[in-house]
Amino acid sequence: MPEYRKDIMLDEWVIIATERAKRPENFKEQIVKVESKALSVCPFDSGNESMTPPESLRVDSQGNEVGKDGQWQIRVVPNKFPALVPNAQPSSRQYGPYMVMDGFGLHEVVVQSPRHITNISELSAQQVELLISVYIRRLRAIKNDSRIESVVIMLNQGKEAGASLEHSHSQIFALPLTPPVQMNEISRTRSYFNRNHSCAMCDIINFEIKEDKRVVYENKEFLMIQPYASRNPFETWIVPRRHDSNFENISAQEAISFAQCLKVLVDFFYADLNNPPFNYYIHTGTLRSPESSHYHWHLELEPKLSIKAGFEIATGIDICITTPEYTADYMKAGGFFKV
Repeated sequence: MPEYRKDIMLDEWVIIATERAKRPENFKEQIVKVESKALSVCPFDSGNESMTPPESLRVDSQGNEVGKDGQWQIRVVPNKFPALVPNAQPSSRQYGPYMVMDGFGLHEVVVQSPRHITNISELSAQQVELLISVYIRRLRAIKNDSRIESVVIMLNQGKEAGASLEHSHSQIFALPLTPPVQMNEISRTRSYFNRNHSCAMCDIINFEIKEDKRVVYENKEFLMIQPYASRNPFETWIVPRRHDSNFENISAQEAISFAQCLKVLVDFFYADLNNPPFNYYIHTGTLRSPESSHYHWHLELEPKLSIKAGFEIATGIDICITTPEYTADYMKAGGFFKV
């Protein structure tokens, strides 16, 4: 029988349509692998550095910052076609009944390898650790700008997920305001905290460990789960066991453990699900507000394995066509995850 399940992080209902559910193994049959064809000239490849704006950060394979002529493993550069620009003014003004503000902010691209790789799974475990360290370094540097209120770190994998260039890269957005998704999560989890006197994500962690139905993988610092109220098949969360609202507060050991989780997860999607397009986002608290101390940062990965149709658009209620318990069992049975 279909079920309504409530996402307690957002206080929203989703539908788990068990009557029309597809077996997890059927999803990989829908994806046809297409061999990558490298562009004749890719601006992110080593040797083409002049094709991008001057970099914000360049690090070698050991994580050391190097000069513009140094060999690099990761470069962070301003987006050549930015959605936000740093030379605007972050002040709003009235326009008739509307409010308007210049497009102030940062929009950076994290080039994840000097080689022309097209999938994050092509990075080694050590390179994924380096990528996480670069995320942390940039977020901590951006936090020094008092005009910035929030930061979004994300990756679009595949054209269907919004990637405009096939060379694997992440993006970092820094905004002078709190975007609606982040504001909603913080507001809803604050309401949960006020009602229950506990963190929603901490309660999720404790319950999922006890139930052991949706836990896919765990190490000393992190838990990887198929969320109870999944909106998409194989939606996956990586959640720190230690409560903290902000990703930039992660310890060195936690960063290594986080990278370990991310590596095994993206390898599973590449090898076992035939490399579907996906997005991941690091959900973190605002940079300035102490009122988000109840919040619990985490990463969410959303694969593009189903299409939202009229009902979802009309109602705002997502329908997931397989159960998270089923996908968790499938993921653990494949040998990628050893809990």
